[in-house]
Amino acid sequence: MENEKELAFEEAMEKLEAVSARLSSENVPLDEAIALYEKGTRYYDICRSKLDDANRRITVIEESIKKDDE
Repeated sequence: MENEKELAFEEAMEKLEAVSARLSSENVPLDEAIALYEKGTRYYDICRSKLDDANRRITVIEESIKKDDE
């Protein structure tokens, strides 16, 4: 499997959506469902981490702008 940590947010989100779609389909064997769930949680964690990083960066930028305005 490719290095998941290096996936762009959009790539991880697409993979998460694909996993979700497969899990939502009918007749997914239990073993496959468990493997898909595991993959999905990894892609979710990647997306969450990237969003958290983006939020931190935005906060730093906003604080910098506020300091410049003072």
